[in-house]
Amino acid sequence: MKSQKMFGRIYGRFSSKPQERGDSYRRQTEGATEYAKTHNPPIEIIETYFDEAVSGKAGANLEKEFGRLLKEAKSGETILVEQVDRIGRQHPVDVLNILKSQMVDRGLTVTFWQKHLTIDATNIGNPNVLFSLFGETTVGYSDNQRKMERLIMTTREAFKQGVKGVQSGTLVKYLPQCYEWNESQQKIEIDEVKADVIKKIFNWYCEGIGVTTIAQLLNKSQTPTLYKNGTQTIGKRLWQESSIKKVLKNESFSGVLYVKGHKITCIPSVISPDTFNKAQLLIKRNSNRHGKLSGRINNIFANIAVCKHCGSTVNVSVSPPKKKGGKTCFLYRCKGAKLHNCEHRRMLNARNVEISFMTEYFGGSPETTFHSKNKDLQTKALSLEAKIERLNTSIENLFDMVETGDKTAKDRIQQRRIEKSETERELVIVKGSIFEHTNVPSMMDEIAEVMDFTADSETASKLLKEFIPKLEAKLNNNEVRRKLVNTFPSIFSKVVIDTTERSIQATTKQGVKMKKVFIDQYNESTLEFIKSE
Repeated sequence: MKSQKMFGRIYGRFSSKPQERGDSYRRQTEGATEYAKTHNPPIEIIETYFDEAVSGKAGANLEKEFGRLLKEAKSGETILVEQVDRIGRQHPVDVLNILKSQMVDRGLTVTFWQKHLTIDATNIGNPNVLFSLFGETTVGYSDNQRKMERLIMTTREAFKQGVKGVQSGTLVKYLPQCYEWNESQQKIEIDEVKADVIKKIFNWYCEGIGVTTIAQLLNKSQTPTLYKNGTQTIGKRLWQESSIKKVLKNESFSGVLYVKGHKITCIPSVISPDTFNKAQLLIKRNSNRHGKLSGRINNIFANIAVCKHCGSTVNVSVSPPKKKGGKTCFLYRCKGAKLHNCEHRRMLNARNVEISFMTEYFGGSPETTFHSKNKDLQTKALSLEAKIERLNTSIENLFDMVETGDKTAKDRIQQRRIEKSETERELVIVKGSIFEHTNVPSMMDEIAEVMDFTADSETASKLLKEFIPKLEAKLNNNEVRRKLVNTFPSIFSKVVIDTTERSIQATTKQGVKMKKVFIDQYNESTLEFIKSE
């Protein structure tokens, strides 16, 4: 007789970022997988749930992957966990309550595979099992309490000693990653390779080179980032303007660490205080140079346009006239390519991109974007409804935490309820504002109508000839462009631009991918596509 097939799910958790660099994830997932394979009968794994860098002391995992597992797991399934403290390190009674009320009472079997201990409805009341579980949870809870108290005391003492000029490994946790603790010599040291990069950044900036150019130079020379194991693989750990700014604003590089109200000056310095102060003066001076507050809106896809190849945002570069009296050229360009992070460095003429996009998706009429069926309001209503659903789920999970004795859960429930109430009020207002507009006739409709009845008339030819200039005139209207920038994010979640293939493809807020548009399809010499409509 064949054994009945078993199904299971794996759960794992670790609480701190240093553990992430260690072996915790691999040990927990591979150990559970191996147990499932060797079990008789074998357990078929449906899904693995893992809470990374989530503390177990207050049940925070109940609102994350562990909470999702509890919702998705079905009666009869086995939950594979390394040991009890992976579920949580709260008070032993709270952990046992979760185990019984939210798992075993729902028909789930829980296997702590490291000790080959299986808990289900048949043995949850067994005194020996309860004693074993209570003992383990007590050890985990007590150990966690001792660690927290010891950590707090050690940290406080390290700060006090640091003010007096005594270095410690604790201080390194609050310093950038170019600082390392030498255990044998009991002192903080600097990674000279990373220190040279930091010096370059400060020197370049003080010489007047901007953060964008600095990022370009570092990426072009394939300089590793300050992250540990920094690489220069396309799309991974590359220099951005934001990372350059963080370096420039970090006073620790000048030998001064401000932490928890303490000023610690025993840190070895990478740059001189004068260099740091000069950089801060330049940052302050440059921050007063606000971006363009008026004039032409260059990028109508602001905040939603991304590069197909590297996922970076796509911006507009402005190319001034090459000849006197010439026209300024606007070009859609991948930001990653600008920073030498993306290999696809071609640029697309903004005029052709926008004409192609508006013709394909809106029939040549930008106005359709603003008025047709209140698309922005309808999208906002859907977004608010989704938010209310998420808040309901969160409130349900928090109620489960209240039952386990979490004292902070009640306050969080109240906050979620307030947020839900405000969202519901906003939804009422939005729904009340939704009304049907008459669709603005598109220029394509106008042309198609004329061609249907007067196929070869002079009027049709004139309309065809004037189609591109008419659309271009609308797109050159800055008020229209401003409205498009404000409206597009309510219709599209993203617009993917492929500068190599010369195409653009939008995805709606509902996740529907629209037809891909090839940029060269729409121009003055290829208007015959209209006849096939």
